[in-house]
Amino acid sequence: MLPEQAVLAEGARLLRGAFQLDQSTSVTDLGSLFVPTGDRPVQRLKKNLAEAYGMAWSFPSTHGTTMLNILAMLTACPAGGRVLVNRDAHSSVTAALIHGGLEPVYLVPAYDRDLGISLGPTLADVEEVLATSGDIDCVFLTSPNYFGIVGELGDVIAAAHARRLPVVVDAAHAPHFHFCDALPSAAEDLGADYVTQSTHKVATALSQGSLLLLRSEEQIEVLYEQVNELGLVSTSFSYPILASLEIGIAQLRTEGDRLWRETLDRADALSAVCRELPGVRVLGVEHANRPGFADIDRTRVTLELGQTGLTGFDVERRLNARCVYPEMATYRHVLFLVTPGTTDADVYAVFDALRSILKEASGGRSLASWDPPPMPHRALLPREAKFARKNRVPIGSAAGKVAGETIATYPPGVPIIMAGEVFSHEVVEYLLAMHRCGAVLKGASDPAFLTVRVL
Repeated sequence: MLPEQAVLAEGARLLRGAFQLDQSTSVTDLGSLFVPTGDRPVQRLKKNLAEAYGMAWSFPSTHGTTMLNILAMLTACPAGGRVLVNRDAHSSVTAALIHGGLEPVYLVPAYDRDLGISLGPTLADVEEVLATSGDIDCVFLTSPNYFGIVGELGDVIAAAHARRLPVVVDAAHAPHFHFCDALPSAAEDLGADYVTQSTHKVATALSQGSLLLLRSEEQIEVLYEQVNELGLVSTSFSYPILASLEIGIAQLRTEGDRLWRETLDRADALSAVCRELPGVRVLGVEHANRPGFADIDRTRVTLELGQTGLTGFDVERRLNARCVYPEMATYRHVLFLVTPGTTDADVYAVFDALRSILKEASGGRSLASWDPPPMPHRALLPREAKFARKNRVPIGSAAGKVAGETIATYPPGVPIIMAGEVFSHEVVEYLLAMHRCGAVLKGASDPAFLTVRVL
């Protein structure tokens, strides 16, 4: 058999089950993502997934959480409304602001210079913004953040509800919290009205299998208006991914506590050995003694590398060369995601690779400090900037001009400047520094980052 034929035969064998589940068009007898009523399998799936989390309704996604964040925001907030949103929200929130013509009122999270990371929301900060920013229609928060940090989420939700404001929580990294008491408290258990989750990130759903949870049945009708009218949901949704969502959450429901306690033990073991590496600090519960840092998901093992002389991007590249692939790297950090699929051999392989890399780099100088720049001044709303006419200028000439593109350091995808905001010298220098260090500048239209689009 020719090599190509062998590959095709093996691929067909591996995908046979998926092919049998898949349909190229919606099947009426199975039910539809676009209809909230009835007793067909897809409708029962939505009810069962909601019940697993103690919520009123769920809307599954077969193309990730980005779309769910947009749907949740447009359901919770009236068109043209004002949204209190954490500045370090995922770039999908920018898309929601554009779709709805919404005005963001940013909550800038505290930046811990010692740890080199942004922390979670605090009650004091949220109450100050709510008290000083005029009418707010909705609150959108990210919890946990990309480093697994949870802020004062329960108190913040209660404060928003006291003002009769709906709360949306992007909990993309927390589909497992509800099922294990050893993990931080889940947003759905703390009273959030809408919760988005990436079941595919740490649970066993196939890639792009995600879930939106709704607290009240009163929210269902408005949600389905967005689903049916905006074209954000494909009519060719994936039945294999839907099936994997059901199986993955059933596994969490029946075995989640045991699986994740075992996973926490393995993650703690990785953290313990990494603390012995020269120049490395491991982010852990011992750091949760400051505002905005109430708890942490210990399965996200974050190494702070500031004293090693290597950036997180340096370490990531050297790990990749050893066939080790971390979840994320930043200027000062590299983050490993430990899941129930991680083995003891995996933990040893990661530690062994790190030990070799740091031994080769011994004697390196401390990293220069690059704190995130102050939030830029806004000249236009995101929607206005999106559809405004633009031209291109050298990046060195961008300071003082209004950005025509939203640029985020990726991962994690947090916007440094949004379209409609004014480039400052600090923003330009920070983006140039991150580009030189190896960060991906998501949204930058020039891959070489020699030019940017401005209004």
